[in-house]
Amino acid sequence: MKTASRFLMAVSVWLCLAATASAEEFSDPSMVLIPEGEFVMGSGKAEDEPPHAVHLSAFYIDRHEVTQMQFEAVMDDNPSNFESPNHPVEQVTWYEARDYCLQVGKRLPTEAEWEKAARAGMTTVYYWGDAIDGDHAWYWDNSGKTTHPVGQKKPNPYGLYDMAGNVWEWVLDNYSDTYYTESPKRDPQGPFDGKYRSIRGGSWRDLEQTLRATRRNYELAAGRFDHIGFRCVREVE
Repeated sequence: MKTASRFLMAVSVWLCLAATASAEEFSDPSMVLIPEGEFVMGSGKAEDEPPHAVHLSAFYIDRHEVTQMQFEAVMDDNPSNFESPNHPVEQVTWYEARDYCLQVGKRLPTEAEWEKAARAGMTTVYYWGDAIDGDHAWYWDNSGKTTHPVGQKKPNPYGLYDMAGNVWEWVLDNYSDTYYTESPKRDPQGPFDGKYRSIRGGSWRDLEQTLRATRRNYELAAGRFDHIGFRCVREVE
């Protein structure tokens, strides 16, 4: 049974990593190209995020969190608690997020891809600086205890919106609190298995310290939470 489970997990990861797009042929204003290169992942502010160098291949990432309108158009369902077409879809399981991305020819980002895209070359606590700034994120103090339409706050230097706050975002990786100490330097994809999936970015219900770009968190993949959504990526051929 354990062998079968590992096989299914390997197939799932392979399918998620299969979405690619040629830099010369692909053009989509709803996605942003993140260039190939090395960055320092983690900050040392928590035991599960020791700083370490990571080299990532280039990839495209959605400019916005997937909205309820987008999700319903593809999956014929809207599981969200805060129902509104342009709000991020939430109460979506990791499996549903994965399946949506695959249906539109994309995949979930790895945790390393998500962090590089969020930080956008910045080394500060938040991707805009070292102090909380409500102009960049919806969080506990300014959200009104609800999600908001995507793209209302200021983007990060890569032009990505809501990489902090609004909703946490599912990523591809299984979560492990020791993975950063053992991950490969190039294109890490997370542990092979695990009880939880990683989420990144903080949400409308979180305090300011949770919004820092290196902050890690996790939840059960089958769980539904009104503070977790997602965005997708494409690889560059």
